[in-house]
Amino acid sequence: MAIILIERSKLPVGNCFDEIWIKTLNSGNVDASQTPDVFNYYTSLSDYGIFPSQNQFRISVEACDNSFILLSAAKDLQSQDFYEICIGAKANKKSVFRRKYNAVNIISDSTPDILSCTERTTLFVIWTTNGEITVFKETNVGTETVMTWTDPNPISINGIGVMTAWGADGLWTIEYSCK
Repeated sequence: MAIILIERSKLPVGNCFDEIWIKTLNSGNVDASQTPDVFNYYTSLSDYGIFPSQNQFRISVEACDNSFILLSAAKDLQSQDFYEICIGAKANKKSVFRRKYNAVNIISDSTPDILSCTERTTLFVIWTTNGEITVFKETNVGTETVMTWTDPNPISINGIGVMTAWGADGLWTIEYSCK
């Protein structure tokens, strides 16, 4: 379940927004490693007119742990072809990258305290047509790489979703421009 808050409306100029806020409630003990229809637990950004048109996006999340981003082959997320990124897994100690359902973790890196229960963590996700996907975290002095991987058989990313699970709720801020 998600609660959508739209901030800084630029109405009446074509219903454009600087950012939207999405509050995601705990989806339960679900992730791509054990839930065949995990995409049904995500809030699809395409429902709000946000599509990954430039192979990158910037997103912030305020959550204690277990914040998930889904990069899907389908705009509506209803596909078994996807990448799942979990930031703050294992009680905010690791970040995990998975491809498709029931795949082993492709990457599982130590990222202690990457998330905060009271402050936003800003992430950049960038992918290339040759299959390289990188997650960066914004810091006070620039950015640092959280994870990077190149898929030898890349999927085309057409939809993005967000979710919190394993006991966590989250407040997502998605920067958006419809220019």
